[in-house]
Amino acid sequence: MPQVNPLITTPEEQFVVGESDFAFFGNYACRVEGGAILFCRSGSADATVNQYQGQVRRNTMVLLLPGSIFMLTDRTEDFRAAYCSFSRDLFSEAAFRMDPSFFHALRERPISRPPQRIVEGASIWLQMAAYTYRDRGNVFRNTIIKNRLQNLLLESYDKMQRFAARQHRVPETTTRQSELFHRFVALVHEHCAQEREVSFYADKLCISTRYLSTIVRSVAHSSAKEFIDRSVMLEIKMMLQSTDLSVQEIAYRLRFPDQSYLGRFFKKHAGESPTEYRNNKK
Repeated sequence: MPQVNPLITTPEEQFVVGESDFAFFGNYACRVEGGAILFCRSGSADATVNQYQGQVRRNTMVLLLPGSIFMLTDRTEDFRAAYCSFSRDLFSEAAFRMDPSFFHALRERPISRPPQRIVEGASIWLQMAAYTYRDRGNVFRNTIIKNRLQNLLLESYDKMQRFAARQHRVPETTTRQSELFHRFVALVHEHCAQEREVSFYADKLCISTRYLSTIVRSVAHSSAKEFIDRSVMLEIKMMLQSTDLSVQEIAYRLRFPDQSYLGRFFKKHAGESPTEYRNNKK
């Protein structure tokens, strides 16, 4: 029986609350069009959110921004997570005027294990969200969940900031460099399907390619080109796993010169051809 994506929303159903084993995402990279909050109830799995990897086990929280690529590997049979998924529009309304640094922090650390008092608060929040989800006659249903989502995002940001302050008393990079790096990450997330050259992102940031490379090396411990290429690989893998597009069609969509060029690029980074990767993931 085909697995169903539990995080799907519709124009009529702007948010969905429930509990799932998330088998749909098992060894299957998929883009989350809206966003979601996951709270692990039992079992464990290794999660990939864009370029971030971490273990999810009981009381682990995962926050997925709209457009994130999400996948679970080594998922145990007893893995279960409560969730609230929401449309891109609902998230945009809830996140309106929030400090951009929140989204920077979330991209860096979408998987976390909050302290016990936060675990209790998250459980209560999900119970309230589930109550609102079931209350279909409530004409203010979407407004209520939007306000609750905003409250949760603000609470999460506050706790993430406190944790970061305790863990990193002395910043390794300047505020200016950190801001440029976060803007670079956002640009790569938005444009990597079409743009793979460092110069494109340097121009967008109005800095030299050399300075951008220095910043990325300092923060991410890799070159800017390597960072871009990893994002492109995520896009290719997602298309290979989540669509029936041919390798030639994927090459066209990602603006590779031809299928052979994409094949060489993929094999260089993955150690196997796109077709081999697709077959191995079936």
